[in-house]
Amino acid sequence: MSPASDGGLSRGRIWQVSLLSTLLIVATLVAASVQASRLFEESLRPDLRAKAETLAETVALQFHRAADLGIPVTRLGAADAYLDDAAAGHEELRYIGFASPEGRLLYASRELKTRPESFFDRVKQAHGQEESRGLARLEGALDLAHPVESRGRVIGQLHLGIDAGYVEQRLQEIHTDILITLFVTALVTIEVLMALMGLLVVRPLRLLHRLLALGSAGDFTRQARLRLHDEATRALAAAARLVRVLNARHAALTERAARARRGGRLTEAVEQALAALGARFRFGDPKAPAALEEPETGDLRLPLFIYLFGSELSRSFWPLYVKRLYQPGPFFSESFMVALPMSLWVTAMVLCTPLGGRLLNTRGSRVALLAGMVPSAFGLALTGQSSSLTELFLWRIVTAGGYGIVTATALLHVARTSKQRHGARSMGVFVGASTAASVCGTAIGGILADRIGYGATFGVAAGLVCLSMVLVGLLTPDSGPREAAEHRPVAAYLGILKRGRVLLFILLAAMPVRLVLTGFLFFLTPLRLHELGFSEAAIGRLMMGSFIATVLATPVVSLLADRYGWHRGMMLAGGGSSGLGVLLFASAEGSWPLLASVLLVGLGQALATTPLLASVPPLFAEECVGFGLDALLSVFRIIERVGSLAGPLLAAALLGASGFVRCAHAIGAGMLVLTAGLAAYLFVRSLPSSTPSPKAP
Repeated sequence: MSPASDGGLSRGRIWQVSLLSTLLIVATLVAASVQASRLFEESLRPDLRAKAETLAETVALQFHRAADLGIPVTRLGAADAYLDDAAAGHEELRYIGFASPEGRLLYASRELKTRPESFFDRVKQAHGQEESRGLARLEGALDLAHPVESRGRVIGQLHLGIDAGYVEQRLQEIHTDILITLFVTALVTIEVLMALMGLLVVRPLRLLHRLLALGSAGDFTRQARLRLHDEATRALAAAARLVRVLNARHAALTERAARARRGGRLTEAVEQALAALGARFRFGDPKAPAALEEPETGDLRLPLFIYLFGSELSRSFWPLYVKRLYQPGPFFSESFMVALPMSLWVTAMVLCTPLGGRLLNTRGSRVALLAGMVPSAFGLALTGQSSSLTELFLWRIVTAGGYGIVTATALLHVARTSKQRHGARSMGVFVGASTAASVCGTAIGGILADRIGYGATFGVAAGLVCLSMVLVGLLTPDSGPREAAEHRPVAAYLGILKRGRVLLFILLAAMPVRLVLTGFLFFLTPLRLHELGFSEAAIGRLMMGSFIATVLATPVVSLLADRYGWHRGMMLAGGGSSGLGVLLFASAEGSWPLLASVLLVGLGQALATTPLLASVPPLFAEECVGFGLDALLSVFRIIERVGSLAGPLLAAALLGASGFVRCAHAIGAGMLVLTAGLAAYLFVRSLPSSTPSPKAP
């Protein structure tokens, strides 16, 4: 079996096992979820009635005290306001009313006063026909009648209207959260199984195949570095022991021959045999053998996925969390202060991005990743404990610095280990892991914030980052021989920026996509949805649609871009899709149009981002030779992040000046204009050059 076919077969088997395991896990969770949903539905209505009865007893106590003091119930002037206050804060209640023993409505909360007089007559009739004592069904409400007594006689009756639609709404939210949890579980299961099978099954077997192939060719110079002790690794370890024994025996034989040669006891026949052995076989140093494995693109997928999963938990509620800590001041508006932490995040990340490349060169990928994950975990944990915007800004900067190191290390690792003909597919590993984490983090983060609060959700995020650190130590191999630290002067980076065609490409292709992502999707969307009455969980569910579109489209875009060379066309389609999605969101009303708009934005992100980095080496081959791919990508990422930095601030300025609709129109139209500019740029670049371009120094 050829390696190629073996690799294809391995990928096919990984998918089969992953999907089968996912189906089994999801089927088990579905059965448990259906049972839990049934139990919840059976207990919700009785619990609501019990809560209403408890509230009725509390409200009745005030009427009871007034009657005990000799105040007639018909002369309680502030009773209407009291009922309004009692009904406030209970979203399941429609109204509260107090009726005389004869059934005449005396006092009512604000909502009940808006009803016609005939409504209360129908309430009394419904109570007379209702089999369940004290609870009547009428016009989408459940009316609970609670008698009020004083000194052994009934002085009136309280009526509490329970919204029957509230029960259905709560059940629908629970069912939706269950479905989202199942979807996220399936996605996480696939990600984890794909990564683990690649690292624990396919990789050891591939190394074993390579070790045996080298041995059959007479090459025993390489040795596998074993980190785990599973079944596949034990098979590799057995072959590796044979290689070590051969190298040790060859070293002993060489040493004995050297001693015999120095003593003049080495015969010519032995010399010829040793020469023939050296010509036929190659042996390595048993004390410092060359590494068999080489860094691969998928090495970082699982730790990176878990890390980004934790980092994305706050995505759906972050502006709301900042807004809660905001205190009005004379200098800055609320929208600016809510947007500022997002821009500080990008600034800190940009400043720490070059550090990721330097650590990768000098210390290896494992140390570079851990150096970024430690401050991220620390910052996330303390972000949830912030009591002021100053503290929030500080810990956000710490978290962002670690995030910049981790993402820069991951991108450079992928760029170095990917093959030219699979450039977009290799970059799809990073894009796929980040977007899958965005789906899981956005959805689950919104649910957690709705259930356990903001602070505890940040604690969960910090725990996930700590888990990713453990996975880096266990599963991620070092990036190979360490290179000497390469300290490029600032002038080298400025030299890249002086290349007008490089800077123009970044301004037209990369920055607008980031501006839409941070300014519109991360900043404006949660604020707008919260303004429309969506809860944190509902905001997370809706925003998740954008990331789902990105996850599903990324592998397709990668495959088509690599197979047919559609990198440039994909980028243009992505810009158009993002712009149209923003324009649709500005005028959308209702959940489905809003969902369609964020789906278009998510599709645009996949189309524009996946082939973007893979297009850099062929578009700027001279710059790659002159300045190096690492330097070019570092500058690319730094300038690209300017769009991320400017996005929230620009959106906040437009929001404060013109309102949401005009702000969204400006962002969407600007995206379409810049996409048209990118099309013109790529068209001009495709024309044959009449003059040679200057070479990089």
